[in-house]
Amino acid sequence: MTEILSLSATADVLSNGLPLMAAAVAAMLLLLGGLGLVSQRDRAAARIRALGADAPNHGAAGLSRTPSADPRGLARALIPEDRAQRDAVQRQLAALGLTQPDAVQNFYLLRLCLAVAPILLVGAAIVGAGADLLPGSASDAVRDMPGIFLAQIAAIGAACGFWGPGAWLKGRHRARIVRLRRALPNVLDLMQVSVQAGLGFDAALTRVGTELTEAAPDMARELFVLQKEISAGRDRETALFDMADRMGFEEAMSFALVITQSMQYGTSLTQALRAYAVEMRQARELEAQEKANRLPVQISAVMSFLMLPALFLITLTPIIIRYIGIE
Repeated sequence: MTEILSLSATADVLSNGLPLMAAAVAAMLLLLGGLGLVSQRDRAAARIRALGADAPNHGAAGLSRTPSADPRGLARALIPEDRAQRDAVQRQLAALGLTQPDAVQNFYLLRLCLAVAPILLVGAAIVGAGADLLPGSASDAVRDMPGIFLAQIAAIGAACGFWGPGAWLKGRHRARIVRLRRALPNVLDLMQVSVQAGLGFDAALTRVGTELTEAAPDMARELFVLQKEISAGRDRETALFDMADRMGFEEAMSFALVITQSMQYGTSLTQALRAYAVEMRQARELEAQEKANRLPVQISAVMSFLMLPALFLITLTPIIIRYIGIE
């Protein structure tokens, strides 16, 4: 009789878990289909990169970056069709050194996998607990959990897996911008000294990049990419503005404008760099003063939040004690 009851209970659990199992299998098949669809590679581009793999490379991995192709078929469900959004993600990935042609596709595919994985794990846990495939304590814990709680775990895990990679990528990109902004004044000073010593602009880029390889590797990489693009025959103005766009902050665009205008009008590059360095230092000093002026207001808010409860407690406690004593 006990065996019949256990078999009927197992059958009830399996019948209740069959829809979830079917959904998990369908999601896995969809995931594998999307993986096979978006993992197609450009064989010609791969052969070109293989031929140039042995060439000396000073951090100019972004030089051979190709624009992301428009999604087709089922890939439209994974990758946004807006080219501006894809290009923004591609720039952020390239800034971290991920310059493969399918980097954008892999990023969105990873995000989908991380979003689907918690749902599959929760479904597998429910089915495994019903079939007694899990250890005794784990099976009992899963059976004792209410269904709404398991659904909440799956939903929270899916949300974290879907939005987590994007937040991580944006955080890394913002940290890189901070490092580049800190290194830009050193670039201006070293560039000014190099040009004043008689080096040309291209040679100065190589020299400054070499000097900053250890202290500021991100900035050195951008300078090497710029030098490689110019050496490959690309227009200097276009290469400069592309570098400013990759760096992603206003001072870099101003730096590109200063270099471009100095070369177009034939003015002294040393004087232009010196004037821009002075202007940048003044702007950063004003920014620091602005932050310092905001500190008293911020500190006042924190002190009020922390001190007012204690002040009220010290002031009102004797009155409350006296009132209770009178009563």
